[in-house]
Amino acid sequence: MLENARLRVEPGVIRTFHARRGRVTKNQIFALENYFSEFELPEGPWDFKELFGDKKVVFEIGCGSGESTVGFAKANPETIIIAIEVHRPSISHLVETAHKEDLTNIKVAYSDGVQVLRDWVQDKSLTAIFAFFPDPWPKKRHNKRRLFRTEIVEMMQKKLKDGGEIITATDWAEYGQQMLEVLPNSKLSIRPTWRPTTKYERKGLAANREIMEIQAKL
Repeated sequence: MLENARLRVEPGVIRTFHARRGRVTKNQIFALENYFSEFELPEGPWDFKELFGDKKVVFEIGCGSGESTVGFAKANPETIIIAIEVHRPSISHLVETAHKEDLTNIKVAYSDGVQVLRDWVQDKSLTAIFAFFPDPWPKKRHNKRRLFRTEIVEMMQKKLKDGGEIITATDWAEYGQQMLEVLPNSKLSIRPTWRPTTKYERKGLAANREIMEIQAKL
């Protein structure tokens, strides 16, 4: 069960996330104990044809509490969305919401999204990859930890089907420019209609930072 699980992170790998520790409330523990297994995927590598038949599959790195995940799942009930998160309270919130709203097309994994994408997802198997408001790592010495850097983007491209897309957003202008530089065929876009304003987006807006929506299509 997730409440006893250790976060799967390979030793020596440069993390793209902060290992936040959050107190898990009684309600969250209940959600983990009773709902997590409904949405948990087995350890990979995964065969999407075997797991989901002919359904399209999208992959979300760092889903947080699942605001965007839920929005997408509701708008696209025939598409599977695999949501990856390293923060236990956030995962519990997502599975609780998914259970209450009977969103059976949501699947989750408690792990490092980059490692899962690299090791468990077959090449040319995804319709899209999402990563909304990834950590900007604003200090120059920490830029190497950013999710959108050349070697990770190249790996993302391998996992996408022809015509697949990468959709992201940031409130950090300098990071947004880096995204536009490293993502192939990238452009500024508009917020997808299914994506609500997220927790980190609200923080950026409160700080008067501009939101950059970015889309890259293969």
